[in-house]
Amino acid sequence: MENKINAFYASHLLNKLTNVSFAATLISSNTFKTIYIVKDIPDYLSIEFQTPNDTYHFKTVKQYKGYLINLKGYDNKEAFITDNLNKRNRKNLYSKERSLNKNHKISTQFFFGSISKEKHDNIFETFYILLKKRFNEKHIHNRYLSNWKDIQTSTFQKILDKKASLHIIYDEMKPIAITLNFHKGDIVFSHIQAYNTNYSKYNMGDICVINQIEWLINNSINVFDLSMGKTYYKEKWSNYTYTFIYHIFYKQKSLFSKIYAKIITNELKLIQFLRDKNIIGKLMNFDKLLYYYRNIGTK
Repeated sequence: MENKINAFYASHLLNKLTNVSFAATLISSNTFKTIYIVKDIPDYLSIEFQTPNDTYHFKTVKQYKGYLINLKGYDNKEAFITDNLNKRNRKNLYSKERSLNKNHKISTQFFFGSISKEKHDNIFETFYILLKKRFNEKHIHNRYLSNWKDIQTSTFQKILDKKASLHIIYDEMKPIAITLNFHKGDIVFSHIQAYNTNYSKYNMGDICVINQIEWLINNSINVFDLSMGKTYYKEKWSNYTYTFIYHIFYKQKSLFSKIYAKIITNELKLIQFLRDKNIIGKLMNFDKLLYYYRNIGTK
């Protein structure tokens, strides 16, 4: 999102799926007191380390599973759908799309490189309402809502700089589905999506995906990264899964630093084990617990 990478690494990155490279801005120094954790590195990105340093070492820990849509080799959305959805899902998808267009005056619009400030702010106002309503219905806390103004402010310039895009589906002049994506090289990262739940019978999540796949192919973008979090929607559409990696840097000559890094490593492995066993995420859903806690606290 910020086009930045820690100075432990070289600024050069490579998308191993498509063999496309790009650069990021180096930030901070590689000095730290005890340990330093770099989170959520997709393993399909090849990252080079700076010149080896005897001062620090690092441990690698596998964490969440990630999902993406690899569009390399596809000339149109129909070819992708035929290859990756079964006959039943294809039939249902096209039926929902036809019904939506028949019953409503549907249009789509992408904002990438150009948008007025007024238009941008109006979209984000609706975006907030749709997102809040959807998560209230699900009784799940959404971390973006509390930081919405900052997201709105930073996104405007990113759209102008082609570092972000907005995908809107309208019914007449009313936005009924909005998606915010971030761009880097030939990768688009799906960030936030919301839709009007009055249109749920049309499977709006699927409609959004096929519209975006068409746009991505037409704009020679190969990877649509759906990020972490196992859902039916992601498993249905993704044709490639990957792993998020944590790097835990520690001081080689500091016993305390090495012990602390070992503790953190084992803690992360335990948490991921509990995720794999569906104890964290299903039996224990912290976003649901936080939603109830905050709502009880405000009554």
